Amino acid sequence: MHELHSLLEQALAQGYQVHSIASIWEKIKAGQLQDGPYLVLRLDIDTDLRTTRALWRVVREMGVQASFYFRLSTLHVNLMQEIHAAGSEASYHYEEIATYAKRHRLKSRAEVEAHMPAIRALFAENYRRIKALTGLPLHTVASHGDWLNRRLGVINHELLQDRGLREELGIELEAYDLVLLQHYTQRFSDGAYPNLWLDGNPLEAIHAGLPFVEILLHPRHWRANIPVNLQDNLRRLGEELAYRQSWCFCLSRPLIPLWPIVQGGFLESVF
Repeated sequence: MHELHSLLEQALAQGYQVHSIASIWEKIKAGQLQDGPYLVLRLDIDTDLRTTRALWRVVREMGVQASFYFRLSTLHVNLMQEIHAAGSEASYHYEEIATYAKRHRLKSRAEVEAHMPAIRALFAENYRRIKALTGLPLHTVASHGDWLNRRLGVINHELLQDRGLREELGIELEAYDLVLLQHYTQRFSDGAYPNLWLDGNPLEAIHAGLPFVEILLHPRHWRANIPVNLQDNLRRLGEELAYRQSWCFCLSRPLIPLWPIVQGGFLESVF
């Protein structure tokens, strides 16, 4: 956690304003972007709520804003509400294209496109349920990248190309929208050890004073949580077996999180 603290400390010392996706979007909408420098901090909560809480404590202690995007499998209502109340953003890290394709064993982009109305309906159902559970605005969302997306060549955020769906749900921005990305000078993402940064070291960009930087973090890369990461890897294995052969579905089904358990983040919070 000291590494994140040091990174933010150095960014602030260089005069960076540290924003969430939601707060920088408000500046963009209002036409209030200046020369910067700006640092947009985003965390995708793929796994590991314990490390998420530790990262959140650093963000809060440093007095900056960040976006925390939670999957259905990591959804934690109390933590999301706490993040929002402190001025940062908590919202939805969605993956309905991959989820639907696994469930129905879709094998091609053409099949995904044929089922897109049902996929969008599933997304709308999940989004509304999260919004009702948390009471949060969820004005921005971010798509999750899954192994099946890469195999099919279909990105999850393609389902939000439907402008009518966005307007119906009140979604103003997807984290990969060009209207946001066009402002970034450089984007960075963390990686698993030993490749700690995938796109260069963000500290170099900060010390160079690049005007608009985004840093994307994933909790599982920041601290070892062996039981949770093992659970996630077993779930992935179960999904792969179920997708490859329908007869495996009954064997892998216990590895798939159920909504009532997921809702409270129970599986991860016990560790």
